[in-house]
Amino acid sequence: MSSSISMTSALRFSRPVMREPHAVGPNCHIRQFRHTDFGDAMSPLVLADHFVMTGPTFEVHPHAGMSAVTVLFESTHGWMSSHDSVHNDHRIEPGDLHWTLAGRGIVHTQQPEGANARLDGLQLFVNLPKQLKRIDPATMLIRADDVPVIESRGVRLRVLAGLLGGKISPLPTPEPILIVDGELDADAYANLPLPAGWNLWLYARDGHLKVHEPGAPENDVELPSGAAMAISAEIEGSVELRASASEVKPAIRFVAIAGPAINEPIVQKGPFVMNSHEEIEQIIADYQAGRFGTVTPFTLHPGRTE
Repeated sequence: MSSSISMTSALRFSRPVMREPHAVGPNCHIRQFRHTDFGDAMSPLVLADHFVMTGPTFEVHPHAGMSAVTVLFESTHGWMSSHDSVHNDHRIEPGDLHWTLAGRGIVHTQQPEGANARLDGLQLFVNLPKQLKRIDPATMLIRADDVPVIESRGVRLRVLAGLLGGKISPLPTPEPILIVDGELDADAYANLPLPAGWNLWLYARDGHLKVHEPGAPENDVELPSGAAMAISAEIEGSVELRASASEVKPAIRFVAIAGPAINEPIVQKGPFVMNSHEEIEQIIADYQAGRFGTVTPFTLHPGRTE
């Protein structure tokens, strides 16, 4: 568990966690962050992978007890095809977000497509509270053109999920959550409100961030490029983000994900996230018995499908 920098303010900051990319097969590198890196302060996130994928990597595989969320950054070349056991074919393009609500169980495959494909994105495991872990599975897609954008001098914030600055994403989610794909010029700043009982996970995707709690100078943190941290709100507060004073890039990119903490036990076994080992064993038995359904071979035509 990461140690706390300040226990006197409205917000509790973790220390930055740096992870180096590692290979997953011949066609993919990921930088991985787990909930255990941040104590309980990453909830509702269980896992976040920043991936760069250039060829087939993950064959048909299951999920249960959580949502598997894919964000393709706008820097992506090519696109990702997605097919699942609830019979949805999706073409995920640069700037899109794809939400797989696994619930009681789903199987899917997501693969890079297109000439010289290079998928740059995030794979997120978002926990479900106990009362939703057996919900029926579903998949949803929000197109880049439908993502609300907050723009001001030197600031661009894409509100992929949730509500920020009066902008509301059209994506329905099983529980409240905020997902922001942000960009800041060196002389700009962004302010993110954090309700009481929520956690915020910050990832400096490209460039160094300065993270500050207004009115609490002891909570000034330099977040290096490629590092992440978590912030917990005991009472309502806010976080200010700026480029680090040492930053030389003309613009920095970050991801912010916030949601109500799920204060329940987490037992994870690969793609399954439940509250107990007994539930994990039951989920595995359900999967092995074929209760998650099947994925049939498919080919998407060059146009979009929904």
